[in-house]
Amino acid sequence: MDKTLREKLEKIHPVDGWVHLGTVGPGGAPHVTPVMMGIGDNELLFSLTGKQKKLNIKRDNRACISIAQPVTMAHVIVWGTMVLRHDAEAQVMWDNLISNAFGDAGLGQRSRAISWEGTSLGVFTPERYRLYGFDD
Repeated sequence: MDKTLREKLEKIHPVDGWVHLGTVGPGGAPHVTPVMMGIGDNELLFSLTGKQKKLNIKRDNRACISIAQPVTMAHVIVWGTMVLRHDAEAQVMWDNLISNAFGDAGLGQRSRAISWEGTSLGVFTPERYRLYGFDD
């Protein structure tokens, strides 16, 4: 992942915070929902529930995320592609996402098996981004 993008994401996004995820809905309309996000080595990781956004990603993997800082309106917008994962490695990545946000006790309270029917791990590959309102 681009170093500048990583730095700004880490600055603006608390590990237990939410972001807005936009997917391409049926007929091409945007579908936007708040989701949990973690920052991986080269990708962004999402805990995804809800049938519609997963169907959207399966049909058209283009996605966009938006993170805004209250009051200052500093924000990051990232466009890219997303894949849904339900394999053993994805389970470990999801567990780490939740543990980083809520600690081991929080993971215990939110423990779940990754599955299409329940929670999916969304792995988002950034392709381009826009930064606004950062002083540095």
